[in-house]
Amino acid sequence: MSSRYRVEYQLKAHRKDAFIEWIKGLLAVPFVLHSVTERDNAQEKYRRVFEDVETLINEKITVDSDESLTRAAGVSRLDKLVPTIGTFFTPLPLTEAFLRQNARRAISERAYVSPSFNDIRHILNTAQIVQLARAGELSLVTFDGDVTLYEDGASLAAEDKVIGRLLRLLGAGMHVGIVTAAGYDDAENYERRLFGLLRRLERADLPNEAKRRLCVMGGESNFLFRCYERDGRAGFERVPESVWMSAELHQWNQQDINATLDLAEVMLRALREKLRLPAETQIIRKVRAVGIVPGQRFDPELGREIRVPLLRETLEEIVLTVQGRLENFPPAQRVQFSCFDGGSDVWCDIGGKDLGVAFLQRFYSPERPIRPEQSLHVGDQFAPVGSANDFKARLAGCTAWISSPQETVALLDDLLAELEAQKNM
Repeated sequence: MSSRYRVEYQLKAHRKDAFIEWIKGLLAVPFVLHSVTERDNAQEKYRRVFEDVETLINEKITVDSDESLTRAAGVSRLDKLVPTIGTFFTPLPLTEAFLRQNARRAISERAYVSPSFNDIRHILNTAQIVQLARAGELSLVTFDGDVTLYEDGASLAAEDKVIGRLLRLLGAGMHVGIVTAAGYDDAENYERRLFGLLRRLERADLPNEAKRRLCVMGGESNFLFRCYERDGRAGFERVPESVWMSAELHQWNQQDINATLDLAEVMLRALREKLRLPAETQIIRKVRAVGIVPGQRFDPELGREIRVPLLRETLEEIVLTVQGRLENFPPAQRVQFSCFDGGSDVWCDIGGKDLGVAFLQRFYSPERPIRPEQSLHVGDQFAPVGSANDFKARLAGCTAWISSPQETVALLDDLLAELEAQKNM
């Protein structure tokens, strides 16, 4: 599952990750043939599968990086086996990662439950952080907000465990970015959502230079805020677009942006009627985004206002309908947009997280931008078609797919342990 909001959606074709599903298929054969009668050998058979996949990834990296090979052979074997596969910026030590996760999850000991989507997701995450730590070049770690750093719709409180890990990343010399779909053009809203992190930063024994390595990219790629500390008080200040936004985005026609958002808004209003959404449902228009969100209703039994939720199926229908229409709309084709399901609402943003990560790579190091193989983005929305805005971050760097703030903490513990181990070698 990609997050707790998507348990049943892994059964839908548009929600499946082709690479993970392909690996599941490879592992199903040794599971069916050997898991009951030869359980002692299951680990070795699974290990061989991951060893072969690891080899295919290495071959793809070689082919993709060598134009002469690309011209001669066309595409790698992995591209032929999984036509929708993307770019691998680093090798992945999948064999070692499997053995580590098998020790934790007892995958090869199971006789009735085959290796799952979650098993493979964790193995891929482990392989990625091990490789990044061992390469010794990791420079930028970015995070989604909701369901990654904090619960959906919540804020980052001072006692949240993830904050200590973020501070350790800053102390280790990393640049840390929060790349969120929350599209506020003022610092106050981000300071409210991240107040716990700011209060802990004020008390942290970190030099000011380290604290300045914390940024927030809002609206996926539209608003950049950098951390500052003055007179013992930490906050965020907006960075002018001229400092970080690419020339390509500056050249986007404002009329095309407005037309894209106008059409999305018209469609959201039409879908609100067509799908008979609750009367309290609101449509919100921002500078570079438009969304449909659940409203509030007074509950006489509880004696207070409660949120009126939207069905998951409804959210999916809205996302796929709006996205499909915009993809064939000329003004939207001249800019970049992202339609996604936030778990309880639907938004259409101008831009995308691939741009947000790329902007941070250049902002932190203008002369020599941070490379994709030096970056890691952690998020919960990586489903490949529609409604998953972290998916585009795969175009800009390495990624880790988590499903809760607790998984983020565990992932960072593993990453920090790997970094420390490499430091002590």
